[in-house]
Amino acid sequence: MSAPIHKYSSDSGSARKWIIILLIVLLVGAPGFAGYAFYITRQGPDHGRSVTGFTGPTPPPAPQYNCPLDGTEVPDRAAATQRPIVVQIDNAPAARNQAGLSKADIVYEAMAEGQITRFSAIFACHEADVVGPVRSARNIDLELVPEYDALLSNSGASEGVTALLEAMPDIPNINHNNFSEAYWRTDGHAAPHNLMTSTTGLRKAAARAGHATTASLVPLTFKDDAPAAAVTNISVNYSGWADVSYRYDPAGNSWLRFIGGEAHKDAESGAQLAPKNVIIQFVPSYVSDIVEDASGDRGMEYTLTGSGKVLIFRDGQVIEGNWSRPNRSDVTQYYDATGKVIPLNRGLTFVQLVDTSFQPSWS
Repeated sequence: MSAPIHKYSSDSGSARKWIIILLIVLLVGAPGFAGYAFYITRQGPDHGRSVTGFTGPTPPPAPQYNCPLDGTEVPDRAAATQRPIVVQIDNAPAARNQAGLSKADIVYEAMAEGQITRFSAIFACHEADVVGPVRSARNIDLELVPEYDALLSNSGASEGVTALLEAMPDIPNINHNNFSEAYWRTDGHAAPHNLMTSTTGLRKAAARAGHATTASLVPLTFKDDAPAAAVTNISVNYSGWADVSYRYDPAGNSWLRFIGGEAHKDAESGAQLAPKNVIIQFVPSYVSDIVEDASGDRGMEYTLTGSGKVLIFRDGQVIEGNWSRPNRSDVTQYYDATGKVIPLNRGLTFVQLVDTSFQPSWS
């Protein structure tokens, strides 16, 4: 019986010896392990610190949003997906200078009737507190509104254009007659050249009427400025009442706009209109059978689907190419002679719509 007791005592002593050795190792190694762990946290690729100490992984950069129609950066996705608004703006001599054109993304100018032009200003990502003078809709709105999936703002329309607008359910017509809360008159001009609106007022009116206020557009293509001045002057002489010209401004890499030889300014800011891009788009046009004014002048119609010649002025240069819009719901794209997309500079674009026989000049 004594032998088993002697063996048990020996094993017990050996176990106690190893337990003591393990404790010593742990006590000696703990500071080193803690130091190594601290070193690893300092060297980790995602560490972040502030004056108050460790703050966790560095957050990713905020996403960047760009306006699909002018390429400029906007603060958030909501601004980048706002539904565009096409505002029909007066360009009779008594209406100048207009308000809000500098805040637009794209401004179209075309002959309306008689010897005057009208502007179709497209506001997508940027708000304008005052826009106008707003005048009646024209045939061109039947083309531009579906192209940009837009809302339409106008003071009304002739019987012929009104009938056409009412027959097109894809044109939400936020006009003065039915949405007077979005419009007001000013003392700056005599009636009818004094009806004003705002983009926020139009969007609120559209929302109350149940129209969508967001859109998903195929964006135009944009690039960074790369000035290389070769062209200094552009002339688009529509008529004696609408003699349009541009002068290249190297300081802003933009085109200073003139009408009738005088600087064309935004009435709100007082600054001269200076688009980054000027596009002369040649399109089939003809006189319609719709009478637009008391003098019996008939309105113009434009074919903006299909393709045709285009001149794009940017960076102090001119690029000859072609425009293409296969379908009514497509946004017009621009291509050079080799078929490559012509990128625009970021910022305001003026599109001068002219007939295929028109002869602009530049130097």
